[in-house]
Amino acid sequence: MDLRTQSRPMPFTEEQMKQVFDTNMIDFAVQNGFQIEKGDRYSVHVKNSGGLYLFNHGRGYYCYTTERKGNIIDFVKDYFGQDFKGAVEMILGCRAYEKIEHYIPPSEKKPKGELVLPPKDKDFNRTIAYLTQTRGIDKEIVYAMINAGKVYGARTEIKKDGQTYSFHNCTFVGYDEAGKPRYCALRAPSADSSFRQDVENSDKTYGFCMEGKSNRVYAFEAPIDAMSHATLCKLYSIDWREDHRVAEGCLSDKALYRYLQHHPEITEIVFCYDNDMNGKLKDGTPHNHGQVQAELSAETFADLGYKTMIQTPVNKDFNLDLLAYRKVLTQEKRISEEWER
Repeated sequence: MDLRTQSRPMPFTEEQMKQVFDTNMIDFAVQNGFQIEKGDRYSVHVKNSGGLYLFNHGRGYYCYTTERKGNIIDFVKDYFGQDFKGAVEMILGCRAYEKIEHYIPPSEKKPKGELVLPPKDKDFNRTIAYLTQTRGIDKEIVYAMINAGKVYGARTEIKKDGQTYSFHNCTFVGYDEAGKPRYCALRAPSADSSFRQDVENSDKTYGFCMEGKSNRVYAFEAPIDAMSHATLCKLYSIDWREDHRVAEGCLSDKALYRYLQHHPEITEIVFCYDNDMNGKLKDGTPHNHGQVQAELSAETFADLGYKTMIQTPVNKDFNLDLLAYRKVLTQEKRISEEWER
């Protein structure tokens, strides 16, 4: 039996955790006695630390001496000897369950404006064809997401040099608890195009979600991976509607953390991030970004009392796994038909 019960409160609010992940690691390190010197174009070096480097965007670190890496919580755990709860308290400047009254993150950003969803196209045929044919996602799942307003085809127009260019994009939407759109991602409905973009004023703490009924949630980087995973479950005769799925839109746990706040029935988290077998750091060092983050995330949420697991795709992501499996099914069907002749 899992030790975390439904009545056990999370030690920090979602707003507190947002402040934690918005805190600039370099500013925090300097405020707590670390001396910074020039590193390379992507990072700064911590003096007298051996190989500790903080990335310029303030969201991560890597130590070549210990080969440890992670986010700001991992940084405080590693270099200040804190556990998860102590690390968060140190970053916030307050104790768990207390309100933050005076602490202001050094990297506080201006409030986002209102999210305006791009206008819907006259029909969603290109989006449906892209998701079901190009991406191999089950039609029932695609239509379920369309009916929920989480997927649609958008028409975007751009004016340049006196000309108007019109584009159709596949659109994925994340909503808040009141049903208000708070996040929107666009992707070109073509396997040959790499275009993908978040709509201005999108809030990544509201991810693309496929709500379930069980105590388990699967976490993904992208909506297409979440829908592909659901399709694979259906192909294996597993009810795809049973479990929850959250797509972060990147390698981050912000949307997952917010989702958990509003789904206290969840006790198990399965991290399904990409298998970046050919990934590299800026200096060329091999680095599996997705799986490294999956391990860090699994440890972080295990500290919160969740049962955590990692499900690694065989290929780079679950959509490629789905396409590979569909190819096998097609070959088996062809062989079977030939034998019946």
